Amino acid sequence: MHWYIPSKYQLQELFDLLRASNNRVISFFLICAQCVVFIATVTVIALVIARVKYAQQRKELEQMIEMYYQSGLALVRYVMLNRQCSEIVAYQRIKTFVKNHVPFDEQSSIDRMFLYDRQGLLDKAVSTLVLAPDEIDKI
Repeated sequence: MHWYIPSKYQLQELFDLLRASNNRVISFFLICAQCVVFIATVTVIALVIARVKYAQQRKELEQMIEMYYQSGLALVRYVMLNRQCSEIVAYQRIKTFVKNHVPFDEQSSIDRMFLYDRQGLLDKAVSTLVLAPDEIDKI
């Protein structure tokens, strides 16, 4: 049996090819790792930005709701001061005002609002006053 023994030059060439191949594989994995890190970073930044925007929008919405709620309470205080009456009488006057400005078939719901949903009654009164601000003196 005859064994082939490569020359020193052939071994060096083979070793250089293996080293170049290993360098390419390592470079490929480094590039892949960099891409994964980049994608993860972009994803985290996008999530943080979305969360911050959501928090800002929620805060703005809460402020708008609070302002709307305060406008209803301000209407009650206005009626109390203007008509020199108690809070219950002010709500009754607001109920009468709203009943005069809604269709007949909705008037029974105004009575239920007066009993169970005063904020809903105030919301209807404020929305009516937005459309006809001069009507405030009729409350």
